[in-house]
Amino acid sequence: MALSKNLTITKIAQQANVSIATASRVINQSGAVKEETREKVLQAMKSLNYQSRESSSKYILASFSDFQNPFNADLIRGIRSAASRRGYKLFLQQIDRPYSSEDYKFLLNEKIFSGVIFTHVVPDRNLLDAIRIQYPIVMCSEYSEVENIPFVVIDDFEAAQDAMKYLISIGKRRIALLNSSLDHNYAVQREHGYRAALAESNLPINERWMVHLTDIDFESACSAVSNLLSSSERPDAFFCVSDVFASAVIKSASGLNLSVPQDVAVVGFDNVYLTTMTVPSITTVSQPTYQLGFQSANILIDQIEGKPVLNYRVVLSTDLIVRGST
Repeated sequence: MALSKNLTITKIAQQANVSIATASRVINQSGAVKEETREKVLQAMKSLNYQSRESSSKYILASFSDFQNPFNADLIRGIRSAASRRGYKLFLQQIDRPYSSEDYKFLLNEKIFSGVIFTHVVPDRNLLDAIRIQYPIVMCSEYSEVENIPFVVIDDFEAAQDAMKYLISIGKRRIALLNSSLDHNYAVQREHGYRAALAESNLPINERWMVHLTDIDFESACSAVSNLLSSSERPDAFFCVSDVFASAVIKSASGLNLSVPQDVAVVGFDNVYLTTMTVPSITTVSQPTYQLGFQSANILIDQIEGKPVLNYRVVLSTDLIVRGST
């Protein structure tokens, strides 16, 4: 990514009190720069209002890693609602390989959108720097440790811990975790909550009962659950980081002539539509999914329009909805 005028690089370098070569390396991702120096350059660019906002479009992009996850339906509805109210059109993009810089080239090479909402992590720091120089961005349902990147999330640790405490309170002691990849911040935090609840209750943590699946995939979850429930020391409950996984537990238990919740209890996560379509219905952590999307879009549009963003870090509350699976 190149700036249109060297004068702009000069101003940024002067503002950051670094050399033009150093400023150029940060902007063009063309060499190693100390973290402290990179942040100085980025702050200088922000103070000089360099956001490469040549596009006057009223288009915003929401980037997803998996459209198959039903959780995303209400998220999209919330984003679209806020965008529509403020006169913006929403475009959706699935990044098949969130960890490959190749899949983000279209963002850096084409100035089509006015801003971007990421619902997944962008792990390459240099790549993230390049994108946030080019666009205002917001993280939705995920977050970045990078300063000055707004996010709207839930407290995944607390939500998972509360769900686990509930399972323990109804007498469950052999609780398995059905998790997604630890590349996701939400998966890391929910696993921390799972472990913390077991430790607090002086229950052993059985690493064999902790399953990590690459995708929110029903069939893969069924296979993993069947293996656990067929073992000599089977779990008496599952905490699942997705309602898709929870529905897989119910199906797998039925196939092994096990009763839910008598033989095995199940708690899911998200409270998507399918939680009331299974038999029994699924006890789950309910996220304010629509609001996650709605607030993310409003924060993004405030940035696009140059309005002050009063709260860069929004953490919304969750509820445990108790149904037949426990």
